Amino acid sequence: MTDQIKMAPCPFCEGPPCTDARDFVTGVQVALDRPQTEGFDEAYVAHVWCHDCGAQGPSMDSCSLSTFEHIHDLTVAEVMRIAVERWNDRNAKARNCYDAGEAEGLNMFPRSAA
Repeated sequence: MTDQIKMAPCPFCEGPPCTDARDFVTGVQVALDRPQTEGFDEAYVAHVWCHDCGAQGPSMDSCSLSTFEHIHDLTVAEVMRIAVERWNDRNAKARNCYDAGEAEGLNMFPRSAA
């Protein structure tokens, strides 16, 4: 068993996070402890979402992780763990873009005329 990760609360409403994993092809929900096939020929997609407001973290799928990040032969639990890690890391990832926009007055609604 892998180490536990504490999931961060929703960045919008402070609500409780929930996890979801599905078969990549059929969209049928799969259990965390689902065993991977011998040939690793199944694919999974997982995300974390807020039980209160419905905000959703990035959707992680084993096909993209294999193709673009070279992480292969993932189980459901491993894809879900990556989804949780990305949920927890989402707040600060684009902060520099927000700060740059703040310096130019771009974070206001409605924006001032240029």
